[in-house]
Amino acid sequence: MKFVTILGASGSIGTSALAFLRRHREHFSLKAVSFSKSWEKAVAIYREFTPEVVAFSDPAAARAFQSAITGPCRVIAGPKASADIASMSVDIVLAAISGSVGFPSVHAAVKAGNRVALANKEALVCGGTKLLALAKHHRAEVIPVDSEHSAIFQCVKLGRREELRRLVLTASGGPFRDWARADIAQATAGAALKHPTWQMGPKNSLDSATLANKGLELIEACYFFDMPSSRVDVFVNPSSLLHSAASFIDGSMIALLGHNDMKNAIGYALSYPDRMSTGIDDLDLGQVGTLEFRRIDPERFPCLGLARQAVEAGPGATMMFNAANEIAGRMFMAGRIGFYAISDIIAEGLDRDTGRFDVPLDDLMAADHEAKTLATQIAEEVMVGRA
Repeated sequence: MKFVTILGASGSIGTSALAFLRRHREHFSLKAVSFSKSWEKAVAIYREFTPEVVAFSDPAAARAFQSAITGPCRVIAGPKASADIASMSVDIVLAAISGSVGFPSVHAAVKAGNRVALANKEALVCGGTKLLALAKHHRAEVIPVDSEHSAIFQCVKLGRREELRRLVLTASGGPFRDWARADIAQATAGAALKHPTWQMGPKNSLDSATLANKGLELIEACYFFDMPSSRVDVFVNPSSLLHSAASFIDGSMIALLGHNDMKNAIGYALSYPDRMSTGIDDLDLGQVGTLEFRRIDPERFPCLGLARQAVEAGPGATMMFNAANEIAGRMFMAGRIGFYAISDIIAEGLDRDTGRFDVPLDDLMAADHEAKTLATQIAEEVMVGRA
């Protein structure tokens, strides 16, 4: 029996993970779970899986949950609640809290020596090689959950590190992949959230529209697989059936194909090094017919190039990329700025002194706050300049 903690159980990743645990009750037990405010969903999960500990970042939600259940359960609340349960000894911690706010719980899980199934892009974008070094020190395995990094993780196992030539990340292209730049410039938040392939939350959907998500994934891949950005290619695969690939010095390219369903990567991370049924059918290549690939237009999607610039500049710059993207994304969703102001704010942020954000892991959240404060100032300047 493997004991599992899920950080961020109310989102799409957490929901798919629970479906996997439900499918394999004889192999997995939910030890602890965290939420932000979704206490009603937490009640339903508690009644089905009876975790020992339930955590909420919102104390009011914790009180509502406590009053709604009758069984034994330790309930904890507050901004450090997720980090508290992440530090409990379990077999696997699934880190599925979106945004840099999820970093402290990933940090805690790694320091506790837990295996981390990492679905939080920002933890690695901000923590970088320092986080991976800490994981190595504590013998805490980190297994990627992003479909692209999960694919590469599996592909590179078929060769030695010195035989690896390049990595290939794929992107769906988002809702604007066939739009002209002039039309994208006028896009609304509603249009940005209409992803053609994946079902995701608002932030990830917007990041897919700007391709900032692929920028974050590029940074992740460079850190996780110790690969310079010049050896990481990104192509649009509109069907999202080829998740990523690795090429080797003998000219071979090994790719992972599968349905565009996150259950595959989540199930692999939870069952690693084994493989277990996820309920996903085989891919029917005859029905697929052809696979299409496109190069990414840097004029229409500048965020990817900015991510390359950031990873080449170093950890402080990748933190700034993430901070500026989060701040600008919120402002776009609120209708305060236009679509391309997002990349403009990121670009301006990268032109500032980002070296000050390259800090020890214990100081990371303070640096993240400082970077977001700067990004907010830059965003206000951009708005004034366009008024």
